[in-house]
Amino acid sequence: MGEASGGSIYGDAEARRRRTLDAAAALLDEGGYSALTIRSVAQRSGTSTGLIYQYFADKQDIFMALLDENIVESTRAVAALPRDRGVAALIAAIIDESARRWGRLGRMSQIWRDAERPADAERESLRAVHDSGNRYDEAVLEAVTDAAAKEGRVLRDEAAVLPFLLSGMQGVAASIVNNWASYLDSDEFAQFSAAALTRAITRTDPAP
Repeated sequence: MGEASGGSIYGDAEARRRRTLDAAAALLDEGGYSALTIRSVAQRSGTSTGLIYQYFADKQDIFMALLDENIVESTRAVAALPRDRGVAALIAAIIDESARRWGRLGRMSQIWRDAERPADAERESLRAVHDSGNRYDEAVLEAVTDAAAKEGRVLRDEAAVLPFLLSGMQGVAASIVNNWASYLDSDEFAQFSAAALTRAITRTDPAP
């Protein structure tokens, strides 16, 4: 009986937390960060402000939890991409995935950069976001390294390779989503960019 009750309580707690995050995500989509307040989240989720404070310290903790979820989902998506079609095809697929998620994750990342303060560095939620971001970077690096090996290539041994690749992919994804190159076919643009990035970050494997 005790175990059943515990499971029910846990499930209810998780459901309330989920409703809180879903409500916060809707508010962000509709009105941006300024629309995200504990009161507005409580109203949207149909709960009390006191209950929300049981799970989150403030609205920034809610925001960080949403950002972390989106980064984790992006990491899983990258890890699931096939590696046997070559580096350019992999990069094009990551660009496509990034563009698909950019509507929320891109805006959230920009809000985070604008709102982040040195005093927040010790927040557990902020550390979680940083850790998830690092895991995303590692997933991209592993995927690209594997794809390169399958076509007899290696990544250039330079520290700038990963930051260059990440910024390049994010820039192309942002351009597609914001229609900054409306005169170009988005698929062709992504493929051209992926091929250019591949040439920049890889070389033929010198090993026999």
